[in-house]
Amino acid sequence: MEAKQKMMSEEDWRGFYLPKDLTSSVLITRAQLLQLIDRKRELDDEIKKLKNTQLEHKANEAQKKREINENKKVCNEKEREYKERQKLRFGNLIDLDSLEVSGPS
Repeated sequence: MEAKQKMMSEEDWRGFYLPKDLTSSVLITRAQLLQLIDRKRELDDEIKKLKNTQLEHKANEAQKKREINENKKVCNEKEREYKERQKLRFGNLIDLDSLEVSGPS
């Protein structure tokens, strides 16, 4: 009984005391603790890799959006040029499909 009292009143290297009631405590063996440490290390590595992958995908997404915007600008410019040519040729915008249906030129 004296050893138990001594352990409860003795401070450990971190400055903690052993609680009087250990019924709500969890006992972890050294092997289990080492397994938990290894698993945490694995998870930290996996999280780091996933974050790097996420950053790469975000960079790729931004690059693709820039390409799409550039292509839209080129498409709008080509459409504007097409409409200008059509105005020069016919005097106004004409639907070419209706022109083909209306008869031979």
